[in-house]
Amino acid sequence: MTDIHPSLPRLDRCTPNSRNPLRSFISAIAVIFALLLTGIAVPMAWADANIVREDGFVALTSPIGKDQAFQARLAATAVASLESKLNLPAPVEQAASSLLKDAATAMTTWPEYPQAWNETLRRSHKLTFAGNAGSGNPAAATSLVLDVGPLVKLAADRLHTATGLPIATPDSALVNIGGPAQRQQVDAIAAYAPMWWIPGLGAVLLFALGLLAAKRRGVVFLFAGLGLAAVAALWQVAATVLKGAGDVGLGGTATGGLFARQLVAAAADHFAGWITIAWIAAGVLVLLGLLGVMFARRAGRARG
Repeated sequence: MTDIHPSLPRLDRCTPNSRNPLRSFISAIAVIFALLLTGIAVPMAWADANIVREDGFVALTSPIGKDQAFQARLAATAVASLESKLNLPAPVEQAASSLLKDAATAMTTWPEYPQAWNETLRRSHKLTFAGNAGSGNPAAATSLVLDVGPLVKLAADRLHTATGLPIATPDSALVNIGGPAQRQQVDAIAAYAPMWWIPGLGAVLLFALGLLAAKRRGVVFLFAGLGLAAVAALWQVAATVLKGAGDVGLGGTATGGLFARQLVAAAADHFAGWITIAWIAAGVLVLLGLLGVMFARRAGRARG
């Protein structure tokens, strides 16, 4: 049969392999966008778990209260806040002043201090994330604050025990750690971080599409692993830069600035654990990809 019209394609050329370039292109684009969404979803998920959620925030920032420099500054701030509001009788004023001076240096050794510090963190988190309209505190609506009221009450209780006099304490004692610009940034984190599952789900679906569209799935795993390693490297660079930035413009007071620097450092160190997990996942994907490519080559040679 040599009289086939030359303009008609031969049937043996119309094989599935003729569509491979398009399938490979779709697979590559799907994996690339999956990696981009992963780069967004993971930091959002971290922020939701460790900043927006109260228990995560307390767990992240609780060790800051054990830093000696911050402890001394925090205790001095709490005592100064209490002392400025005291109006004691002259006979006990000198004794109270001496007791408060000792409290400024010894408060962090009191057994009640860890609980008071955790309560400080929970109050501060509520002022920041739990809806400022209901907090009744206009300062928290326009800036970032640390409420050291529990520490002030701790010092007041010790003073009351020593003097026997009733000591009135304020409901809150706010320390500024950021202005309106930082307030807007935190509001954005509170609004969008809990939505991390949207880009996360998109990344999963796009990766699945990349696998389905690919002829050589081992190559997809290899490409995804190398891409995830690149994303993890970018996270590492960003965390290092953020940690080196200090208080990143926060800290309206000395105590607030010290807390902000400690918070940024704690956040960078904690996120490093998530980056390590990403490195491990990237290594697993690369290994799966290499194994898939090797098996595919052996299968091809066996068919040949």
